[in-house]
Amino acid sequence: MRSKKISIIIIVGLLFVIKPSFAQQPVQCLAVITEISGDVLLRTANRSEFLKASWGTQLNEGDQIKTSGNSIVKLLFSNSTFISLGPNSTISISGEASPATQAIGDVKNLSSAMMVNLSAFTINKESKKNIGALAGLRSFNIEEVIELTTPYNTLIKTSRPSFSWIAKKSYDNYIVKLYNNMGMLWSKEVSGITLNYPDDEKELEFGGSYFWYVEGEELISSDKSANQKFSVLSLEKSKEVEEQEKVIRNTFKNEPESSSLHSVLGAYYIDHGLLMDAINEFQIISKINADANLPHEILGSLYTDVGKKDKAILELQKALELSKNSNK
Repeated sequence: MRSKKISIIIIVGLLFVIKPSFAQQPVQCLAVITEISGDVLLRTANRSEFLKASWGTQLNEGDQIKTSGNSIVKLLFSNSTFISLGPNSTISISGEASPATQAIGDVKNLSSAMMVNLSAFTINKESKKNIGALAGLRSFNIEEVIELTTPYNTLIKTSRPSFSWIAKKSYDNYIVKLYNNMGMLWSKEVSGITLNYPDDEKELEFGGSYFWYVEGEELISSDKSANQKFSVLSLEKSKEVEEQEKVIRNTFKNEPESSSLHSVLGAYYIDHGLLMDAINEFQIISKINADANLPHEILGSLYTDVGKKDKAILELQKALELSKNSNK
C-alpha cells in the first residue's frame, strides 16, 4: 500500500522576545522538535538529502521534516503553536503565507501567557565556542566534603523551600543554617541529607534573598559546606508561575510523561530565572531522548549559570560524545 504523503506549509510569526542569557544574536529557528517516536528525518533548505532528526532539532525557513510509517514528531513553533505530525507525512517550514496551508494531526495553541522562548532550546554562537573548550577539560573537584544541591544560586517560586545536599562521608548529624542580610534566621539539626522547611519557622519573604550552609558533625570534629545564595520570586510573579504551571500541565494532561511537557516547562522556567527547576526538567528530557546531544548542551549551560562547573563539564562531554556518535 502506497504511503500517504502530506505536505503542509506552516505560517509562523516570531512573536517572542529573545532572552539575553541564551541568545545575543537574533533567533533564526522558526520551530524546534520537542518529541520524537520512531524514525524522523530532516532535510535542511541547503541540503538535498534527508538526515536523522533528534530532540531539539532547530527548524528554519525551507526545512522539511518527514515521518515514516512508525513515527510521530511534535513541533513547537515560535508563536507557541504546538503540532503533532503523524506517520507517513512531510511538513515544510515557511514564514510566508500560502493557500496550501491546512491542518493536520493534533494542534495546540498555547496561551500568550505561556509563550515559550525558543532561545531556551538553542545555544548562542559564543556559547558554542566555549562548549568545546569546556568539554575538553577534565572534570576537577575542589574537595567539598559537603556539597549543597538545592536551592543553589537560583530563583525559587516558594517561600517554604526544601533543602538538600550531598555528603562524601558519614556524619552523626547535620546542622542547616539559613541567613538573610540581617543575620541568621534559624538553625536546624537533622540526621539525613534533606530538610523540609521547618513548620515552626516563619516563611521566607517573597522577593527576598538568602544564603545557607550545612555543617556535618562527628564526635570530635566537623566539616562545613560553602555558602550558597538563592532568592524568592516576588509574590505576584510566584502566583503567576504557579498558575501557568497548572495551565501547561493541563494542556498536556493526556501525556503527563512526554518530553514535550518537560520541554515547555523547562523553557518556561529558564525564561523566569528558575534555573534549578529548569535543570530538573532537562535532566528528564535527556533521559527520555537518550541519543540527543542538545539536552546535555542546555544542561551544561544551565550548570555553568548556577556555578556548578564540574557538572557543566560532564554534561558537555556527554553532548560531544553523542554528537560524534550521531555523525558516524
